[in-house]
Amino acid sequence: MGRRFILRPVKEFSVPVEAEKIKPDVFAEKSLEELKSLAIYEGNRRCRLGELFNIEEEEIEGDSVEIILEGDFGKVWRIGESMTFGEIVVNGNCGHFTGYGMKGGKITVKGNAGSWLGGEMKGGIIEVFGDAGNHVGSVLRGLKKSRGMKGGTIIIHGNAGAEVGTKMSKGFIAVEGDCGVLPGLYMSGGTILIRGNCLGKAGARMSGGKIVICGNAGGVLPTFYIDSIVPKVKVKKEKIEGPFYLFLGDVLEDIKCMGRLFINVDKNPELAKVKELLGGEVG
Repeated sequence: MGRRFILRPVKEFSVPVEAEKIKPDVFAEKSLEELKSLAIYEGNRRCRLGELFNIEEEEIEGDSVEIILEGDFGKVWRIGESMTFGEIVVNGNCGHFTGYGMKGGKITVKGNAGSWLGGEMKGGIIEVFGDAGNHVGSVLRGLKKSRGMKGGTIIIHGNAGAEVGTKMSKGFIAVEGDCGVLPGLYMSGGTILIRGNCLGKAGARMSGGKIVICGNAGGVLPTFYIDSIVPKVKVKKEKIEGPFYLFLGDVLEDIKCMGRLFINVDKNPELAKVKELLGGEVG
């Protein structure tokens, strides 16, 4: 039989809780009493998981492992870090670094998520039904050798903050709402879809991959050059109707291997002169 665990905070947290052990990989092989005894940190205080959360267990059909988080987990960081299988459902908000380094399984957040959601992700699915903070699918600053997000899917039904997909090399990120500045910073592969508006500087220093902005892009960096106007863009299996400007760049990063930046023509009237240069024709 499968196992389902339900966790509820015993109090409102005032400092971050380091919760990298809340994942199916750890829960699968331990008894309920062993789980309650797991070492965890609330700020700089070492305590037991059972001190901070009420934990219940029930059997479910199949052989899956599910973790249900009920309540406000906004101060709880690193949920599902490096998880490889199973499912986590957050019925509320969650903190920073949720799904960081994730390799498989699924995380569903039915609230808002903090920053660094799915950072350096390699596989699996993260779906957020609220907003997300900065650095979605991004690499931590200072990790110069990291290629960032290498696989998996992140879907945000609300808005996202700045620097979505920094150093992303593979995978897919979709933001159904708006996002902050610098999506796709140093991007080398994968796809970022922004259905709303962007605050600007999309694709800075990108050398590969695809960024699609369906709303206003907040301008285009001068280190991108216009290639054409296309009637639609294919993202995964979906064909998104345009027309779209297709820009190539960033020439500051690599003139031999460049990314593709698609920007909706109708939602960006300030780029009308670009359309005139191309004769206003859709390719």
